[in-house]
Amino acid sequence: MSAANAIRKLEDYEEVGLIGYPCDGDYIAVVGANDREDWLLGGELCGFNGAVIAEQAAALPRYYPQGCRLVLATIRKDRVVAIRSYDDTQANERPELRS
Repeated sequence: MSAANAIRKLEDYEEVGLIGYPCDGDYIAVVGANDREDWLLGGELCGFNGAVIAEQAAALPRYYPQGCRLVLATIRKDRVVAIRSYDDTQANERPELRS
């Protein structure tokens, strides 16, 4: 998270787009980025209704507008305290097992 993305207050539209908010915790979300800051475009509290993160990631839209990406956003009260990239590029890779 860059200096511009340091702890900040959630925007009203971000609060509306996060399923499970106002609970504190990690949200799997989609962000759009401009030159200075990441903006949450929607997401869901991790573990919401018992779903595992992989299930939640699979339920998010497959195609995002150019410049958007999947992240884990940590929310405390009404603030974004961290945004971490969710790298699912290795999700389908399995170690080779010897026969």
